[in-house]
Amino acid sequence: MAAAADADRAEQLKLRGNQCFQKGKFRAAIDMYTEAIVRPLSDCFRLREAWRICTAVSVYSVAKASTWSAGSAQLEHWPNCRYDCEQALKHDALNAKASYLLGTSYMNLLAFDEAVLALQTALSSAEKTKKSRSFQDDIVAELRRVKKRQWHHRQQQRIARHEKVKLQLNQLFGARQTAELFEAQARQTDAPMHGRTQRSGIEEVDALMAYVEHMSATFEKDMYPGEVPDYFVCPVSMEIMHDPVVTPNGVSYERRCLEEHLRHNGPVDPLTRKRLTPDMLRPNASLRAAIQDYLEKNSWAFEY
Repeated sequence: MAAAADADRAEQLKLRGNQCFQKGKFRAAIDMYTEAIVRPLSDCFRLREAWRICTAVSVYSVAKASTWSAGSAQLEHWPNCRYDCEQALKHDALNAKASYLLGTSYMNLLAFDEAVLALQTALSSAEKTKKSRSFQDDIVAELRRVKKRQWHHRQQQRIARHEKVKLQLNQLFGARQTAELFEAQARQTDAPMHGRTQRSGIEEVDALMAYVEHMSATFEKDMYPGEVPDYFVCPVSMEIMHDPVVTPNGVSYERRCLEEHLRHNGPVDPLTRKRLTPDMLRPNASLRAAIQDYLEKNSWAFEY
């Protein structure tokens, strides 16, 4: 009876936590979820209740982690979100949402490799536990978002190193040029050979500085990616397609955008203005595969 009462009390605390969450009262929600976690743990010595307890603790821990994540702008506690996800996974290793939030936590803590691993685990768990297709798509999107942020982070580090080296070289060459000018003024000689040597030294420094500027410009050009191929972009949303469908006229669109257009504007192709109904659409599997391969190799292009 005591175990059942504690379970009911924990569930009530979770529901109260949900209400606080919906109102944006994240601190209060976290307190409710924390107490809900403690309740079932007090009965963990009952072995026959072990599975139920583990499941409950995992669910409440994920709810708490979700609150840390949703309230991150107010709470700024990604380490706490990570901790609660880890606790949830200790009680249920196949909790896909816990792995998903763990990956998000790692991303915001700039631990990108760990984030990728957690999200790959989330995707595997979601497939094993038969989670909805939309949730699996969310995991894939977050995985690509992590890789894009990792790319940006590395680019920023490369740019910082490049600017530092460029500054040091310019200072070095500038100091050498200045020293040679001072030396020439100090000697005040009319010897033509000395004048030619002094000019040669200055010209050498100028040539080195020009070479550094040229290499710097080349490096900076290579730092930035090109444009996304037009045929990967939906002509309606002007964004990279994720679920492309092709019409009888051979034009590909993002499925969601085209279906929304047809609902609001009737059975008309948005470009050709010819008759078009949802049953005439076909998945463009080859284009979808090409886009996925492109995004894997060009993580910067996600959400372009």
